[in-house]
Amino acid sequence: MRKPGQIIALGGGMFSMESDNGMLDKYILNLVPKEKPKICFMGTASNDGIEYRDMFYNFFNKMKCEPSHLSFLDQPKNIEKFILSQDIIHVGGGNTSLIIDTWKKFGVDKIMRKAWRSGVILTGMSAGAICWFQDGITNPSPGKLNRLPCLGLLKGSFCPHYDDKVELKRSFHKLILDGVIADGIGAEDGAAVHYLDDKIIRVVTSRPGVTAYSVKKVKNKIVETALDSVYLGKESDIEHVQNNSPIEIFTTAISYIEKINEHDIKGICELMSDDHIFIDSLGMVIKGKKEMSNAWKMFLKWFPDYNITIMNTVLTDDTVGIFGIASGTFNSDDIDISDNFEIPGAWRAKVKDKQITEWQAIADNEAVRDIIKSNGVKSMFRSKMKSKSF
Repeated sequence: MRKPGQIIALGGGMFSMESDNGMLDKYILNLVPKEKPKICFMGTASNDGIEYRDMFYNFFNKMKCEPSHLSFLDQPKNIEKFILSQDIIHVGGGNTSLIIDTWKKFGVDKIMRKAWRSGVILTGMSAGAICWFQDGITNPSPGKLNRLPCLGLLKGSFCPHYDDKVELKRSFHKLILDGVIADGIGAEDGAAVHYLDDKIIRVVTSRPGVTAYSVKKVKNKIVETALDSVYLGKESDIEHVQNNSPIEIFTTAISYIEKINEHDIKGICELMSDDHIFIDSLGMVIKGKKEMSNAWKMFLKWFPDYNITIMNTVLTDDTVGIFGIASGTFNSDDIDISDNFEIPGAWRAKVKDKQITEWQAIADNEAVRDIIKSNGVKSMFRSKMKSKSF
């Protein structure tokens, strides 16, 4: 089952700029549900300089994690295996062109896409953030910026140090106005833009009053829109992050489907809220955990191999949309091919406090109803035949 890809793009900050702060560093570590997540530093943009690497180890050796690094001056025997074994990859700042050229040389551009799709969290600051986007910016000569094609995991473009480097910001605007690069995001120092797949779910900051901006060309003018941000130094904001995490919402919905596929009635019920509501494709509503527990027991008894295969998901606020295939076989004494179904389906899960408050099945269940109806007739016929044999 595919995990959602996560990228955290920083305008500036973390251990190399705010070693006495640590808010963004800890935010990233806390995204991994492990006591000691594995975090790997890549200093490709600074030509694997040891000074930058030492700053990484000086900070993360004091944290509850397993820090490591990947240097192309002394790379591991199996780069792909090493990268995919990490929980977090952090790419340092420097020269974006050096990142792209080096990664392509060693095939790391393709490995990073695989890591992203496998659930490895990708992060980076400055050049290490630009590299994840479709359009990068680079300066081949002083005072001039050009478009640099990057990995394209995220659409659009990215400008770091948005509050600090006036010339960089001005050139970023000009490249967008001239149509050289796509609309993008400008992130100030201390701001981190958190993506789930290709959607921004949150901007978090290590400093009060900073944020990131949506930067677009509208009628030959640049329009900046400040994005709502959460300051990690404010206790109430931290509680908001923890209680409304899109990752928790998504994970809860996926766990619910896993319990359904395992036919684990107890596990299904543990993930339901007490006021749980079920809505079927015909609009029939069942309310309450106890009522739905009985309904699931009956349904899974009828279809002991019932399974949901996820093809795609969509996350919106507190709701996850799931699209895929539902399949199963009716539990009958004389099973034939007509007792089997495999149909496209969609499901909507509404989540609150790590529980499913509403579950809606949206599919053409005519085939399933026909199977149940048919086997009901068969059961009545068998009962009559048995009574005659006596």
